[in-house]
Amino acid sequence: MSKSKSTPANVNDAQVDSLEGAKSPTTKSGFILDHATIVQGAFLPVHEDAALAIRDGKIIDIGSSDALRKRHSELRIFDATGHVIIPGLFNAHTHVPMGFFRGLGHGKTNMIESFLFPAEKMLSAELLEPLSYSYILDGLRGGVTSFVDHYYFSHGVAKAFETFGVRGWIGETVADLGGAFPGRDSWDRAKTLIEKSNFGDLIRHTVAPHAADTVSPKLLKECAEFAKTNALPLHMHLSQSQGELDRVKLRDGLTPVAAAFKAGALYEQSLVVHLTSANDDDFHIIKNSGATMGYCPTSTILYDHLANIKLADELGIPMAIGTDCAASNDSADCLTELKIAGLLAKQQGVPQDHNSPDHLLAMVTTIPAKVLGVSRELGTLEPGKKADLVVLKAGLSALPNQNHLANIIYSMGSRDVSHVMVAGEWKLWNGKLENLNQSRLHDDYIEAVREISARIKPKTTPALG
Repeated sequence: MSKSKSTPANVNDAQVDSLEGAKSPTTKSGFILDHATIVQGAFLPVHEDAALAIRDGKIIDIGSSDALRKRHSELRIFDATGHVIIPGLFNAHTHVPMGFFRGLGHGKTNMIESFLFPAEKMLSAELLEPLSYSYILDGLRGGVTSFVDHYYFSHGVAKAFETFGVRGWIGETVADLGGAFPGRDSWDRAKTLIEKSNFGDLIRHTVAPHAADTVSPKLLKECAEFAKTNALPLHMHLSQSQGELDRVKLRDGLTPVAAAFKAGALYEQSLVVHLTSANDDDFHIIKNSGATMGYCPTSTILYDHLANIKLADELGIPMAIGTDCAASNDSADCLTELKIAGLLAKQQGVPQDHNSPDHLLAMVTTIPAKVLGVSRELGTLEPGKKADLVVLKAGLSALPNQNHLANIIYSMGSRDVSHVMVAGEWKLWNGKLENLNQSRLHDDYIEAVREISARIKPKTTPALG
């Protein structure tokens, strides 16, 4: 226990907990995070020596430590001196079960068609939950509280998100012309998953056609109409490779972006990912449709090349950061991805006033929250919003602190994430999972990796540990 020197006389030691305690106390009845630096969000104020009050999973107040202690004297207090609090991050494009591909994608050519699809044919439903554990944990340790996932057998992915207690937008991959499991029944499975969903409040759905070359124009139109009718986001790869561009042009006489627009798949709740083979006209189509670009810097460089980020910026296309999968990005660390995005934007000639720390933070907070339709709930730390937040320890290696946001993005990283909260409950405390047996998760994951590895390459199972 520790007691702040400014603690009022009527607050006793038993009511003040250290944010660095060995074990997190229960927070069911509400609490105050006190004496912290609070970054409310992109283009919002930064409060120093401030406090945040939380009750029933929501933020109820923010302001000076003294003011909140007086207004909420009944609440338990966590002394957060020396810590920085930021909104929980969104990872806008993931395939979390693909952790078993970690390290195997380097140096591959035509990776999607020649490497991923054949290997994924060996997947089965019972493997998907344990295979998701590694990438979810990696993301959580980097401050991710919301994952936007696109994969097969998504019921298992959703169960993994529920195991960790994080938010998941799940999209069952739909494809009738290609991919690991092509066929009309992929759409039947996706609709059934959505219409008969029995998950808790942390799990939501997207409609997830795979890409313009693996989904026929007729089915893509059907997916788009279903998404709009049910007010669901549409999450798809688009113009993600030269191969996709060539195939769609041969089939339809259109670019993938133009084909998606013709099918009605581009609208305000469309999250379209990669755009590496998109041309200038395509970017104008994206802009006019109101869609959001899913931007995965590390992944696109590893498997192909970077999209025209400068043009996307000039047109004002919103961009949401994702890490993609372990085959094309061995890490799920969105804080590192932000730094890389900032550096690449500078290299491409994006002006600094469009590449500020606030602009970068928006890519993992307010922009994905908007395209997913949850801006009123998530993305910033404001009264009335859900208490999804990340606590970073501002240590010696990040001093002096001249600019809080720039410091977080360019000087700090996942190593500095000490605590993560979702809906008012601690999910990571002092870098360790709360209320989960990490050894059991590790063992279940390794067993699932052994099984899928044996199916893919019976004689060359990767080294595991």
